[in-house]
Amino acid sequence: MLTTTLIAGSCAKMNDKHDEFLARGETVYIGKVDSVRYYPGKNSKLLFRYWISDPRAKKMIVSWGVNDTISKTLTIPAHKPADALEALFDSADGITEGNHTFHWVSWDDLGNKSMVFETLASAYGDLYQEKLLNRRVTNTDVNEVTGDITVTWGNASSTEELGVEVYYTTRNNEPVTVYYPKLGNSSTLENVDYTEGITYTTLYVPAPTAIDTFFTSIARMPVRKIINVALNKPVIAGSVNAEAAEQQAVNAVDGNHTASSSTPRWVSAANGPHTLEIDLQGTYEISSVGMWNGSSGNYSNPVTITLQAWIDDAWKDVHVAPNVTQYTSEFPPVTTGKVRLVGAGQVRLYEVEVYSIITY
Repeated sequence: MLTTTLIAGSCAKMNDKHDEFLARGETVYIGKVDSVRYYPGKNSKLLFRYWISDPRAKKMIVSWGVNDTISKTLTIPAHKPADALEALFDSADGITEGNHTFHWVSWDDLGNKSMVFETLASAYGDLYQEKLLNRRVTNTDVNEVTGDITVTWGNASSTEELGVEVYYTTRNNEPVTVYYPKLGNSSTLENVDYTEGITYTTLYVPAPTAIDTFFTSIARMPVRKIINVALNKPVIAGSVNAEAAEQQAVNAVDGNHTASSSTPRWVSAANGPHTLEIDLQGTYEISSVGMWNGSSGNYSNPVTITLQAWIDDAWKDVHVAPNVTQYTSEFPPVTTGKVRLVGAGQVRLYEVEVYSIITY
């Protein structure tokens, strides 16, 4: 009797579950999404392409967020089973920048639905844009004859870098845009008027399937040139050895320092000290100097020359050059509009060059 009672009790519980299913009726599922691909864009935009072959599916409810609290309903048009359907999601639909899990459920006209299809997608916006870096320029080498500039670039900061776009004006005053996809560490810009400035931007795609390209802020490409700011500038000598033209002060800044008996020089009076003042006709940061002193077609007759700069309404020593014949040297940068040479003895100067690094 005891065994019979246990069996009867078990059957009763099974019948209860059976009755529960009968009360709910038969569950009908339609076909779910076959496949989904996503294509990110700017401003948290997501383009989805999805495929569904079940002709009974008339709408699609896509949900995401915490506990799927955000959703969007798509109408499924008549289409061939192999056709891709498109749906665009953006911030107006509640898409925020970051990673999301989307649940896709198709429905027919009778209220029957499919099983859930899950897909992951990443949206990109301001946060992604802000972290993008322009490709670094490490050097620019200018060919003054052709106007070509060889640009040396640093390494790409990310594998997501697509390329670099450069903007400049030619010597013929024509605007040029050059795009370098998959840029290496060197490129050449042709016939550039670098005094007009060169700018560039770096392009990125956050994913291979991205439908938008992200651009960094446009940056100026630094073109650094060492300029002789004393060339052909107004000059005043404290003394001149003779009235002859080949010994006048202007010869020291005419751009010719060839050691030749026919090369004009500035020759001071004998003994010393003697000064040569140059008006740079502008304010420059200077950091090096070159001087060529001599006679009889040679760099000779060494003399100590002190370079001074006009700073805070006074002449200040910035560099002392001992035994000048053929001489170049750097010194700590100073900013000035006038310089002066003070020679300890008689000066026979083919040329003086005062250098400033100019960034265009």
